[in-house]
Amino acid sequence: MLGSWSIGKKDQKPEKHDDESRKIPDANGSSGARASDEDDKALESLARILRSLGRHAFELEQLSEEAIEKEFERWAMHVLVGAQISTEDAELPGHEPTTRRDWGALTRFVNGHRQQEKTYVTRNLQDVRNVLWEFTNIVGRAIVEDQETDQKVTNHLTQLRTATEGGSFQDVKHALFAVVQGIHTLIDERKQRQQQRLTKLGEKLRAVEEELGSARKQMTLDALTQLYNRGALDLQLERTASVSFFSGTSACILMVDVDHFKRINDTFGHPAGDAVLQQLANRLVSTFPRKADFIARYGGEEFCVLLQGAGYELSQRLGERLLNAVRREEFHYQDIGIPATVSVGVAELLPGETVHSWIERADRALYRAKDGGRDRLCLANETTGAAQES
Repeated sequence: MLGSWSIGKKDQKPEKHDDESRKIPDANGSSGARASDEDDKALESLARILRSLGRHAFELEQLSEEAIEKEFERWAMHVLVGAQISTEDAELPGHEPTTRRDWGALTRFVNGHRQQEKTYVTRNLQDVRNVLWEFTNIVGRAIVEDQETDQKVTNHLTQLRTATEGGSFQDVKHALFAVVQGIHTLIDERKQRQQQRLTKLGEKLRAVEEELGSARKQMTLDALTQLYNRGALDLQLERTASVSFFSGTSACILMVDVDHFKRINDTFGHPAGDAVLQQLANRLVSTFPRKADFIARYGGEEFCVLLQGAGYELSQRLGERLLNAVRREEFHYQDIGIPATVSVGVAELLPGETVHSWIERADRALYRAKDGGRDRLCLANETTGAAQES
């Protein structure tokens, strides 16, 4: 019995040792199957994290969003398969490819990028703080200066009242003339101060607007077209109207609608209709390439292009270029060619106009274009709200 028990216990030891060897690396540093699977999962997770950081990066001073995403993708491939990071090393004579991963360089890259982002965001937040402080300072000075002006007006009126009550006709005449001249001068000075304040504040707002424009990628995108969605557009319209009010810069809205889109869906199917919208989105991006141009899907088959710093002349020229780009080439779904056109309505923001009124005038111009035969552009009339075909 003792011999049998001893033999049985000895037989168990190799099994226990084999089980542990699947969990712990051996003397040569190689892992067992279970450890290897865990390592692969860890590498894949790290690569996904790097790719996510790249996709959701925002533009820095000297690095575009595309360049940052590409750099993170290179590091993700380095993590997954040990791909070369330095192309210079790969081109050296006698250099042999290796799958060894440089974890130290990866750590330095991620840390360095995060430091750049922190510096960029901190500086931009400081710019916003400076604008708010300047705005507060301007308003405060305006209140004080206006109170001083009001006091001077009161003093002039007091002098006129004194002359009226006890002075001669000549005294009253002189006092009245002095009051009119004094108040006229005070009004001119107030207007000049207000204009100077608006100009100064407008300059700061334009600078911040350019910086904020680079962070637009963080806004919500439309899932189908990858353009900005209606919510992002509403925020941008409000901001543009505010900046335009203070800075005096022009801005235009182009409402773009696919003609007979229901017929496209009924004839070719909804997947084909989605393909048309996606391809139209690409043509919109190509037609309006400026960093300040804001393109969004307004709803259904309707799109909105917000052109900052553009009046009717430039907006009309770009709108015509879009019409030609759509006419020139059919849309495609699989091997099927789908002919389609668009109609465009344009409205320029009027001084003091609300965003709601601005959109309404652009919509009226769009439907005027549709009523006029489609495949054309109409300008909204500034004075009557009617549309003028172009």
